[in-house]
Amino acid sequence: MHLHLEGSSELNVDRETAYNRLTDLEVMTSSLPDAEAVKIIDIETAEATIKLRIALVSARLRMKVKISNKKPPSHAELSAEGSGTGSHVKISSTFDLAQSNRNPTTIFTWSADADITGIMAGIGSTMLRGFAERRVSEIFSAIQIAVEK
Repeated sequence: MHLHLEGSSELNVDRETAYNRLTDLEVMTSSLPDAEAVKIIDIETAEATIKLRIALVSARLRMKVKISNKKPPSHAELSAEGSGTGSHVKISSTFDLAQSNRNPTTIFTWSADADITGIMAGIGSTMLRGFAERRVSEIFSAIQIAVEK
């Protein structure tokens, strides 16, 4: 199953600060809901164990997260791939930052593509899409709070 999600918001910090925080794996991984364990491998790579519950299906996924294609202070890519409990998830996302007309506000635009196979994909596209949209909204709200600290 394939999902595509995208969105944008305003961050109440300047673009350089937003970029530095968004490419900091400690900031990003601290924003993951349901993360049971996070290990920073290096400046661009982390591993996390995530526990998900969607309807009657519960899964524990071991994910590898990587930040790449950095173009300070405006663009970066984030990939995550992992498996567990009979499912496999691969996520590719990008973000772009633009300075707003209202200093120090930054416009944060993102998109994400997820490929899900196994038990989780069998849940059904409507239910999985609803779960993904809620979870992404939670993640980006947490990221916004962490970036604006």
